[in-house]
Amino acid sequence: MQGTEASLRILNFSPIHFDDQEIKVGRLPYGDDGAQVLRDLRDEHRGTHVIRREGSDSILAVPVVPDVEPIGKAEAIRLTGHLGLTAELIRNALLNSLAELGGTSRDYDPIEVVSRARRDLLRMSCPPEIEPPEWLAVRVLYEVAVRPIIFGKGKRLIAAMFNVRTTRVIDRTVADLIADGLCLTGTYVRRKVSRKDSRIEPRFETLGCVRSIEGSRLLLTDSRDGIDAVEASEVWPAKELFDDCLSHVFKGRAREIKDALECHRAALYQGPAQVDRIGRVLARLQSRKYELVPGVPFTFGPFLNDSTRNFPRLIPAPRPTYVFDGTGSKTHESRDDGLNAYGPYTNAVQAVGPPRICVICQKIHKARVEQFLRVFFFNGVKLRPSHREGKQPKNYFAKAFSEKYTLRIPAYEYFLADGPSAAAYYGACQEALVAHGNGQPWDLALIQIEEAFRNLPLAHNPYLVAKASFQGLQVAVQEFKIETAQKWGAPLSYCLNQMSLATYAKLGGVPCLMKTKSIGAHEIAVGLGSAEVGEGRFGQRERFVGITTIFSSDGNYHLYNLSRAVSADKYQSAMLNALRAALESIRTGMNWQPGDQVRLVFHAKFKRFGKNEVQAVKDLINELGEYDVQYALLHVNEQHPYMLFDTSQDGVRDFETGAVKGQYAPKRGRYLPLGDRDVLLCLAGPYEVKRPENGTPRPLLLSLHPDSTLTDMPYLTHQVFAFACNSLRTFLPISLPVTIQYPNLIADLLGKLSYVEGWSPDALLDKLGKKPWFL
Repeated sequence: MQGTEASLRILNFSPIHFDDQEIKVGRLPYGDDGAQVLRDLRDEHRGTHVIRREGSDSILAVPVVPDVEPIGKAEAIRLTGHLGLTAELIRNALLNSLAELGGTSRDYDPIEVVSRARRDLLRMSCPPEIEPPEWLAVRVLYEVAVRPIIFGKGKRLIAAMFNVRTTRVIDRTVADLIADGLCLTGTYVRRKVSRKDSRIEPRFETLGCVRSIEGSRLLLTDSRDGIDAVEASEVWPAKELFDDCLSHVFKGRAREIKDALECHRAALYQGPAQVDRIGRVLARLQSRKYELVPGVPFTFGPFLNDSTRNFPRLIPAPRPTYVFDGTGSKTHESRDDGLNAYGPYTNAVQAVGPPRICVICQKIHKARVEQFLRVFFFNGVKLRPSHREGKQPKNYFAKAFSEKYTLRIPAYEYFLADGPSAAAYYGACQEALVAHGNGQPWDLALIQIEEAFRNLPLAHNPYLVAKASFQGLQVAVQEFKIETAQKWGAPLSYCLNQMSLATYAKLGGVPCLMKTKSIGAHEIAVGLGSAEVGEGRFGQRERFVGITTIFSSDGNYHLYNLSRAVSADKYQSAMLNALRAALESIRTGMNWQPGDQVRLVFHAKFKRFGKNEVQAVKDLINELGEYDVQYALLHVNEQHPYMLFDTSQDGVRDFETGAVKGQYAPKRGRYLPLGDRDVLLCLAGPYEVKRPENGTPRPLLLSLHPDSTLTDMPYLTHQVFAFACNSLRTFLPISLPVTIQYPNLIADLLGKLSYVEGWSPDALLDKLGKKPWFL
């Protein structure tokens, strides 16, 4: 692969080179019916023109075959002045070339090409004496995304981004699978929908879930557009049936073959294999000739890497230092070790008094729960030395909750559910709430749940019913699984340690803060999140948005917004009202004075900041006219085609399997500036990769909106990293900053609670809404 042998850092970007020529285009108006006109033009002139919307009021039509005239008013434009259109012309040329070779793509952008049958990973995973059926496979999927990008010192260019992953294939109709003896009840089924563009494969459209079978017909539930029955010979199963197909086809050898398949997938996703495969794809593309339009060729350059001119440095973000007392004298680089050494930040001011706790658990599990809570509150976990090389396993919870967080825990009271039903839990909760009303209020409710609860309908989930009951009366809830209570040794120690952190925070305590440099300004980070909630795949779903979390620059969580989650059409007004209410509370509590400098940093994940969000922020800034305000609008994006490889990283051994994981993954906290407003930030390095088959993790893409007045990207990147090191949900590093993690958790849980009878989000307008109740 060109230019990578001696390099350490490689981006999966191949810059595309072309001459900046003038080309002929046709311009048409984009009016009120512009979307339909655009579709009609593409259908009528497919194969001869590339049709693209240009700005808010125009459509450009570009001839892409010789001797064809532009459609509409003819004019000449330069390619570098219309990079979006140029990228579309390049995609069109690549699809044409693929079609000439007899191939098709699964989509238009990115271009997705599935490997041929002879490169089937399932076939490679079978012993020589076993021949897998042709209809069942795991193929390699190659992606090429063509994008205009800004790289280096403001240089705009077009690049192709290459990625490799796998896709499961079940190329057999449901009728054939039923004839083979598979049970399809409870399986979602799909039909093939043809595309108007012959270069693009038919897409699958899910129709519903099989409720029962009558002859050749499938009766459906949770179905699309009221479709209640389909012919089994006209539909295919969803990919979720893949494991069942493996078990059915390979019988007693299925486990062996599945393990081998996972090994092949893990090898494919490792950094060296990724770099090798995308390099081979690039070499193949470099060997062919392409034209944007007749007479205008383009070529693919080598991947951007350390040998590329102006390639940026991979910069380490500073690790936060944690503070455990008000004077700032007790500090540590580890939250967990700092807590064990000093106790929590709020210990000195006694922010958390002796809590009054009730426990809801099933009657059948009471003895096990009693033992579990004694270990949690009072005893801690005592580990014996491991026989393996005499090593002592790390004990995360040698200090029990009461000692680690310096809290006196009085006796807690049990209220027993007769079984695992929502009704039984509701009854136990009502008994506890009667006691809550008759005496000293509960500070915390501990709820024993089961792993199986997550598969229940939301309205009948005992955990959600219990949470809604207690939070309606301002009582924080902490759940624990009975499966966790049955662990022992190091796994139990780890689980209890995570649980202790969230429990202390829900009691109103602050475990620690982050040490910050004085910048002479009040600084607030605002997280905007969303969640789509509904039951089944075709039940009524609603996207809850506008959930706001507020943090000071030291990482202290202040409050979430004082309004309900709202649907997307009411987002702008809800966002503005929520921010107005939250900042009013903050500036009063922090005693902001006229003329003070204020920094507002907004983080959003679910979409880029559009004009409505930007206008809402500007309206808010105008209301803060007595302060000197700077603001930044930062899009925190996980879904992008960019990959960064560091070939100096050899990976680490996986504890469970002994296999190497995280090869070529840059270390956690490293970031690479792509331009003045875009940064790739790595929040998962070799040690944070969970399993070998997860491969090289994708970095976050941080993109700053051009209207921002606070434009220091290194500072903003360091802040994002710091907020990814301070979750009250876990001591482990997390893959998103809490400014994004918290609002998404809030939105998700509010959406789910909305299905519980009697729940009202008004419960969060009081003191509970200012605690991290959603952890």
